Amino acid sequence: MSTEIRMAIIDRRTGQAVKISRPLPDLKKLFTLPPVKARLWKYGDYRKFAQLFSERTLYFRRADQLPDIYEGRFTAANQERRSDMFADAFVELGLGDPAAIHAIQESHRTRTFLHCWHKNEQENSRMWKEYTTSADSIVILTTVAALFAATPAHCNGAEIHYVREDESLPELHSLAALVYKRRDTYAFEDEFRLLYMLPQGESVVLDQKNDFFRLIPADTGTLVHEVRFHPAASLKFKDTVRADIAAGSWKILARDSDFTER
Repeated sequence: MSTEIRMAIIDRRTGQAVKISRPLPDLKKLFTLPPVKARLWKYGDYRKFAQLFSERTLYFRRADQLPDIYEGRFTAANQERRSDMFADAFVELGLGDPAAIHAIQESHRTRTFLHCWHKNEQENSRMWKEYTTSADSIVILTTVAALFAATPAHCNGAEIHYVREDESLPELHSLAALVYKRRDTYAFEDEFRLLYMLPQGESVVLDQKNDFFRLIPADTGTLVHEVRFHPAASLKFKDTVRADIAAGSWKILARDSDFTER
């Protein structure tokens, strides 16, 4: 049974709804999840995984500090027209010009931290090239179910939808623009991400490097099903990774990449 979702304008003095929209399209279309057994991969230089193996935390990067300058930003189409999902709500609630909504969304980029994975049933050679800078790199394999089980409930998860600049993004949800990326540049990633938005009362200093990220607790043994080494990894590096796994007493398989020359 589906539940109706409406939007409302609340009078803060009374706590009462002043205006209420008609039922909105199903927001499940906005925040979608893969099957719980779907495989997820995290590629990167080994130094980026130091916190996971030594401190049992995952690194979340602030959205406005990621390389993609369009991360969490509306498309050019949003300047011309409202999204199909919220167009009626704009009218019914009398919201008028969406420029103010766009400005609020820009502030959400500085309060939301992201941790990204690649969806695929098998290892991907392009991801090695795009997301590692040396042979001292690994990829971690997990599943959607394990990722949620290993991280706190305040981390939301969603698949990324890939759009063109001529497609308007949904406006009236604090995380909506953060589950969309530009198709031409990033569709190859087939991304699933965790999102953590700061609670009210917690702030960041925009140019303070310690506020460019957050370290979120993670159960390493639950999360990591398998580690694979970069195709050109040295024996010394492999021994280092295996030693770190052994130090945590985790039963995690560490093996060569499918692309390693034998």
